[in-house]
Amino acid sequence: MKPIKVITFLIVLTSAVMIPWITGEKTEFAPLSTEGAESENIILEKPEIDVLQEIEPKPLNKFPSKITVLKANEITAVNIRELPSSDSKSLGVVYGDLVNVEVIKNLDNGYTEVSCRDYRTMKPICGFVPTEYIQEVDLNEKFGVIVDLSEQKVDIYENDNIIKTFSCSTGLDENGCGTPEGLYRIGERGDSFYSPKYKQGGYYWVRFNNNYLFHSVPFDENKKIIEEEAEKLGQKSSHGCIRLSLDDALWFYKNIPQGTPVVIKD
Repeated sequence: MKPIKVITFLIVLTSAVMIPWITGEKTEFAPLSTEGAESENIILEKPEIDVLQEIEPKPLNKFPSKITVLKANEITAVNIRELPSSDSKSLGVVYGDLVNVEVIKNLDNGYTEVSCRDYRTMKPICGFVPTEYIQEVDLNEKFGVIVDLSEQKVDIYENDNIIKTFSCSTGLDENGCGTPEGLYRIGERGDSFYSPKYKQGGYYWVRFNNNYLFHSVPFDENKKIIEEEAEKLGQKSSHGCIRLSLDDALWFYKNIPQGTPVVIKD
């Protein structure tokens, strides 16, 4: 290349590089700053981000507002049939309108298939009842009761908040005396009862499934508390009912209204 052309080329190239530096304009020839970098991989420091305050989730309702039961008096037995027919074999019975039954299917012939527990064995069964027996009822939404069989305690809820916890004694697991799990609602109540069969009674009974009751620790035929049985509070010892201390049974009797949901779980 001739000397004049070389000089001219250098002048043009120098001008192209120097003009942006003088004018302050950005150009693709501007070098990347690597000050402080130890390698070709430049790690940018993460910007500080304010941690958002955690919002406590609203607790879910622990109890349903409605329950499906059978349209019968709370101490009346209703047969659950093997087939959708009145002359079909009875698979078991459900007492009255305190016990939850799950509707599986409504049939065209006036029967409904349901899932429930047989009162006599407390084993799950599926069978049929006349559709006219099926009814949905409202539950008391202010209160709720949870019975924990494994911990032998009764939690009382008001507006989904625990307000009281009672120690209890539920049914012995042997000899078919266990307290049945499930969903129920509170029914009638009375001052006291006595069972000649077991030679025991109790104060302040509240029904949740025919002869299954909340009541005080038992008394004898003279209505005197049986101390030996009272000392068992907090362990399984009943014939299926849920025993409470005398004071707790009285509070339950006075404060838990009919229609209150009862969840019994293990």
